[in-house]
Amino acid sequence: MRISVFGLGYVGAVSCACLASLGHEVIGVDSVEEKVRRIGSGESPIVEPGIDNLLAQAVSDSKLRATTDAAAAVRDSDLALLCVGTPSRASGGIETKYLERVCRQIGSALRDQPREFFGVLNRSTSLPAVHGELLNILEESSGSKSGQGFGYVCHPEFLREGTAVDDFYHPPKIVFGTSDLRSRELCENLYPGVRAETFFVSRDVAAMVKYADNCFHALKVTFSNEMGLLCKEFGIDAYSLMELFCKDEKLNLSEKYLKPGNPFGGSCLPKDLRAVLDACRSSAVELPMHTGMLASNRVQIDRLVSRIITAAGRQPVGVIGLAFKEGTDDIRESPMVAVVEQLLGKGIPLSIYDQHLSLAQMVGSNRSFALAAIPHLKDLLSNDLNAVVTGSSVLVVNHRLSPEIWQRVQIDYRKTIIDLVNIPELRTVKNYEGLYW
Repeated sequence: MRISVFGLGYVGAVSCACLASLGHEVIGVDSVEEKVRRIGSGESPIVEPGIDNLLAQAVSDSKLRATTDAAAAVRDSDLALLCVGTPSRASGGIETKYLERVCRQIGSALRDQPREFFGVLNRSTSLPAVHGELLNILEESSGSKSGQGFGYVCHPEFLREGTAVDDFYHPPKIVFGTSDLRSRELCENLYPGVRAETFFVSRDVAAMVKYADNCFHALKVTFSNEMGLLCKEFGIDAYSLMELFCKDEKLNLSEKYLKPGNPFGGSCLPKDLRAVLDACRSSAVELPMHTGMLASNRVQIDRLVSRIITAAGRQPVGVIGLAFKEGTDDIRESPMVAVVEQLLGKGIPLSIYDQHLSLAQMVGSNRSFALAAIPHLKDLLSNDLNAVVTGSSVLVVNHRLSPEIWQRVQIDYRKTIIDLVNIPELRTVKNYEGLYW
């Protein structure tokens, strides 16, 4: 394909070199003449291992050239790859004026040089609303509609400075956010020979996955450094600790605990987190991220309570699952216990179904916690799932049940369901509400 790459910084320069190596005809575009001169001469405008030879080879093979003329680049290409910087504004928001300018240039070029179809793939990290604004700019400046004269795709990059060339050829994933078939065809031909799991998703999901990745990376760095502070205070080798921590790929470095849903609870996580924070207070070591976990968890519980009250008013609420997770009868510090306490305090009628919970069978600290938190728990518990479902105006689902069980339940089509665990069998209900969508 013929590809124009707008923006010749780290992402753009690497993209020019690597796309040319895959056999594409590439045109680098930038308003900075020195960048254009270097790319056009087969020299790199950035320091990045492996890029110099690729650029030199691409220019030698006549697979790569560069220009400051955006209109000419659009004329001589089938799609444009936007690799324009999105720096921070003083407020912390992203500066979009460079992207907006490029989109106007591309749109104007398409208006002056009509063609059957042109792809615009945006690799610049931008929030979902920004992509909507850029799409409007393209439509207004080109006089065409997305999916007709041109296609717009959110295509986040996952390149790390210092290893960007290797990351280009061996990405952790390839993500395209597009809705039209012609754009998808262009995307499918973009990386011949590059093998990575590829996802075609909505534009908004594609935009947010980059932010999810980077926020999580920041979280991991902060977590590791705070554990380092704690280890230093205790006289422990932090490097040995984290090396051992990373050996666990079943729970620690895995998809476990990374699904949006109910706040954390149970007899371990809250207790152990408080123990770490208490140890820090006595030694004057500050762990802001760890401290914030408890505050964030409380916010999640309070928002859930508010949502239930808004939906129910004074009508009965049914709760499926009181224990902190399914498959156990442990309700110690279960977030749902805190929710039930607040709802009862507001005078809202409640019934609870938990297939593993029997007050008669509960013993020790679990029973003590249950009766201290909900003195009338015996009167609220029911063994009849259908009775809980049919007797409630709002159903709060905290546990997964088997599909066979859900098939036997008669759910009123008009009932409001607040699903905390993402159960597919419930989504046909008119007033279904996932916790986060």
